[in-house]
Amino acid sequence: MNYRAFLCGLSLLPAAAAMAASGDIKQNQASLDQIRSRIQALSSSIENTQSERDSLARDVQKSERRVAELESAVKSLKRRSAEQQKRIDATRAERTETQSRLQQGHAALAQQMRAAYVVGRQAQTQLLLNQSDVQQVGRMLVYYDYLQRAQTKAMAEIASRIDALAALAERLQAEQDQLLALQKEQQDALDQLRKTRKERAQMLDKLKQRIRDERGELKRMQAEEKSVRDLIQRLQDALSDLPPDVKFSDQPFAKLKGKLPWPVRGKLIARFGDDKAAGKLSWKGHWIDASEGTSVRAVARGRVVYVGWLHRYGLIVLLEHEGSYYTLYGHAQSTAVAVGDAVSAGQVIAAAGNTGGHDRSGVYFELRKGTEPIDPSQWLVR
Repeated sequence: MNYRAFLCGLSLLPAAAAMAASGDIKQNQASLDQIRSRIQALSSSIENTQSERDSLARDVQKSERRVAELESAVKSLKRRSAEQQKRIDATRAERTETQSRLQQGHAALAQQMRAAYVVGRQAQTQLLLNQSDVQQVGRMLVYYDYLQRAQTKAMAEIASRIDALAALAERLQAEQDQLLALQKEQQDALDQLRKTRKERAQMLDKLKQRIRDERGELKRMQAEEKSVRDLIQRLQDALSDLPPDVKFSDQPFAKLKGKLPWPVRGKLIARFGDDKAAGKLSWKGHWIDASEGTSVRAVARGRVVYVGWLHRYGLIVLLEHEGSYYTLYGHAQSTAVAVGDAVSAGQVIAAAGNTGGHDRSGVYFELRKGTEPIDPSQWLVR
C-alpha cells in the first residue's frame, strides 16, 4: 500500500468536504501546496543524490585504476622475485658443486702425497741397493712436488670461489627478502583498496536504488497531486448546487462519542495511531476486515459530500455530519448513495471490497473534526 499517497488523500478529503459545504474551496490550496512542497523536496533530493552518486562513481573509477596499477606492480614483483629465486638456487647449486670439487681435490692431493711418499721411499732404497740413476729419481720427486703445489693452488682457488658464492648467495637472499617485503606491502595495499572499492561500489548501488525509489515516489506524488486537483474540481462541481444549510440531527454529533455503531463488524487489520511505511507515517483511521460484498453502514445521520475513486484506497464515500465532523468509508466494492443524499444512522451506503489495489477485502473507516483526524476507538461502541 502506498501510505504516503494514501495519507495525502485522506488529509485532503474531509477538508475538501468542509470547504465545499462552506463554499470556500480555496482552502484546499494549502493541502495542495504541501504535496507540491514534497514534490519539490523530492526533486531536490534526487538532484543531490545524483550529484553524490556521480562523485562516488568517480571515486570508484579512481579506485579501479589504482587497483589495476597495484595489480600490475604486484605481478611485476612476483616475476622479479621468481627470477631472483632462480639466481639464488643457481648460486647455491654452484656452491654445492664447487664444494664437491674441493672435496675431490683434497682427496686427490692426499693420494698424490701418499704416492710421492712411496716413490721417495722406493727411490732411497734403490739408490742404496742398486745405485740407479740419481737424476731419474730426482726428476720424479720434482714432478710430484709440482703436482702437489698445483693441486694446492687449485684447491685454494676453489675455496675462494666457494666463499665468493656464499657471499653472493647471502646478498641475493637479502635482496629477495626485500622484494618479498615490498611484495607483501603492495599486496596488503591492494587488498585494502579492493575492499574500499567494494564498499564504495555497494554504496553506489544503494544510491542508485535510492534514486530509483525517490523517482518512484516522485511519480506517485505527481499522480497524487493530479488526483487531488481533480478531486477538488469534482467536489466543487458536485456540491455547487447543494443547499448550504442542512440540519443533520436534533442531537449534536459530539454527543454521540462512544455510542457510534461500527460501519462493519470485523477484526482490525490496522488501527488508528499504528505505525506504517517503516514508521514514517501512522494510521489516521481503522482498517476493518470484511468479506467482499458485506454491507457498510453509516455510523450517524449525515449528508453524502463525495462518492468516487482516489488513488490507492479505491472507491470511497464521504459523509458530512453536524458540527463539521466527517466520516470516510474506503475500499468499497460498490456504493449505494450519491452526492447530496441525506443518510440516516445504520443506512447501507456501500459494500466492502478491496479497491485501491489491495489483496484483502475490508473497509477503511476514518473520523475527522474538520481537518484533524480523531481516534475512532473513542467514538465507536466498544
